[in-house]
Amino acid sequence: MYFDWDKHWWLIIILALFAVPIVQAIFEPWNRYLRYRRQKDAIDALKVYAAQNREPPPEVLDALGGRRNRWRAAGAAIGEAAARATDDRWTRRAERWDQRWERRMAGEPLRRWNGAIFAGAVAVGFGLAWQYGHDHNDTFLIVALIAGALTIAATISAVIATFWRVD
Repeated sequence: MYFDWDKHWWLIIILALFAVPIVQAIFEPWNRYLRYRRQKDAIDALKVYAAQNREPPPEVLDALGGRRNRWRAAGAAIGEAAARATDDRWTRRAERWDQRWERRMAGEPLRRWNGAIFAGAVAVGFGLAWQYGHDHNDTFLIVALIAGALTIAATISAVIATFWRVD
């Protein structure tokens, strides 16, 4: 049987979307093994430093800390390199990005409330369409219920972003 891909080209996109989690599932054991080896090597290095009664360097401790500490250490190293640079253009650029990030985080609760209000308006709109629409179409009711659930989730998120700020 011959399948004509020219007529059904869109199936390639769907197959690719289904292939992504499958490929991730195949490579995840390898990723975990590499993480295990990296931590095992760092522990072996710590044992050597402990046998010599010396303090291990921060790089070894960062390797034990996981991905978040490695990124933090890399960011600190980049920050130190930028501070030592003779041209402080990169330092000024980093400061501008920090200021933009602070402004974005200051406006985050407002964005969350905006999303909650929008989801609520969509829920009310579809609820009214279900109530006054043609022959009480149940599709409008289903969409209104889903939008209502999104409204509740967005409202909880907005309340948390407003009152529980992590700085």
